[in-house]
Amino acid sequence: MKHNDFLFTFYVLFSLFIIHSSVQYAIADTGVVSVDSIDVNYDINNANIETIFLDPDLFELIITMNSQADGTVEITIPRDLLDAKFELSDDMFFILVDGFETDYVESESNSNSRTIVIPFFNGDSVIEIIGTNALNPFTSNPEIKIPDWIKNNAGWWSTDLIEDTDFVSGIQYLIKEGIMTIPETQSGQYVEQDIPSWIKNNAGWWADGLIEDTDFVSGIQYLITNGIMHV
Repeated sequence: MKHNDFLFTFYVLFSLFIIHSSVQYAIADTGVVSVDSIDVNYDINNANIETIFLDPDLFELIITMNSQADGTVEITIPRDLLDAKFELSDDMFFILVDGFETDYVESESNSNSRTIVIPFFNGDSVIEIIGTNALNPFTSNPEIKIPDWIKNNAGWWSTDLIEDTDFVSGIQYLIKEGIMTIPETQSGQYVEQDIPSWIKNNAGWWADGLIEDTDFVSGIQYLITNGIMHV
């Protein structure tokens, strides 16, 4: 992590902030938000935090806010919730503010969390912090039982030898009959939609032994909670 470069970028961004601001900080908000039962601390100037939530499928922490002027938000992200890694080393987060890529400064880092400072302009409302791995609440329960032969079906499905409807109906039958066991999952209202490509990719990787059972099951649970599959 090239902290000197980051600090230089921060000073430039902060200078721009001073130029664009016509008033001093009007409000300051400090607080803690529980995200999937993990506390996230924040300190924000010239805006109010509305929500902070995790999208585990896209590995991103999303902040929605109501800004009144140019400002900054400092947020401490627990590594158990979201992190950015390249091999075993810390990597940069990818930050979007209202859809535009934005630089940031990492002010503190330890084995448990990373604290970053993100600038924003008056009127900005959504900050996306994108990493490489995130907590997946779908796999918090370890009670999983999957017959080995299902890996063959998953591999065939990932290479389009089995239709989506056939694979989904097959998994649905196995769960209903108790042949395959997954953690208790709340079913969503049925909607007709395509299966996301990441679920199919997961099935292929799982069949090849590249990812764990929990990763494959998270895709099945996604289908259930989003109403694509009913059990």
